[in-house]
Amino acid sequence: MTARSLRLALPLLFALCLALVGGSARAAPSTGLKTGGSVDTSGASGQASTSGKAPKLPPGPKSSGFELPERVYGGNAISALMPAQVAFVGYMPRVRLGFQYDRQLFKQHWAYVGVAALFDRGDYRTFKESVCGLGNTSDACGKGTVAGVDAWAGWAYKWYLPDNPYLVPIARVGVGGGWWKYPKVTGTRIQAIESSWSISVRGGGGLRLFLLEDLAIGLDVNLAIGFTRSKKRALAMETERFSRFLLGMEILPLIVEYRF
Repeated sequence: MTARSLRLALPLLFALCLALVGGSARAAPSTGLKTGGSVDTSGASGQASTSGKAPKLPPGPKSSGFELPERVYGGNAISALMPAQVAFVGYMPRVRLGFQYDRQLFKQHWAYVGVAALFDRGDYRTFKESVCGLGNTSDACGKGTVAGVDAWAGWAYKWYLPDNPYLVPIARVGVGGGWWKYPKVTGTRIQAIESSWSISVRGGGGLRLFLLEDLAIGLDVNLAIGFTRSKKRALAMETERFSRFLLGMEILPLIVEYRF
């Protein structure tokens, strides 16, 4: 009886041992995974609770589009000034191609000097003469080319706009004088007036738009008030000199300025 009971108990005991060993083997990996998962989850959760939002991405490359400058150079400037001027009273050659040098004196205060070539084409009517003065020959009163030179100097105030530093309004005042020769055809004068020179006070203003720190485009409008002195020699007459009041305007919408 005892041996029979032992034979029945041994298989049951062996089965129980196998069951216990199998349960322990399954429990060990489960415990390791639980521990590792707890650490990872805790780290992720701690990061989320600390930042309160998704992590920032690194900034992308800056835009390569054109931008107006945030500052402009001072000190010196060279400008190309063109193309026209007009006289309301008296006469000035209408085409004007010039260069101007500006020097910064103190903050917004600048001094400037300039020189220009003057051109025109016309006849005695263009030059505000009532008659040709050289008779009625076929070539005596035709059209021809006027050529001369003009020079000026003055003072300018150039504003600084903190919110728009690339825009520079300008006010200026100065004095200038010019000289020009009236036209000839095949070496013979075609009107009585030979040459003129002028002196004028010039005041006005303009605007510059800087596309780069040292390069701008812009416009100027200046009023000229003064007089001209001319030499005239009519047919079979002695040389005559006379003066005229001058009121004109320089209209210079094509300006390129370089600063350095």
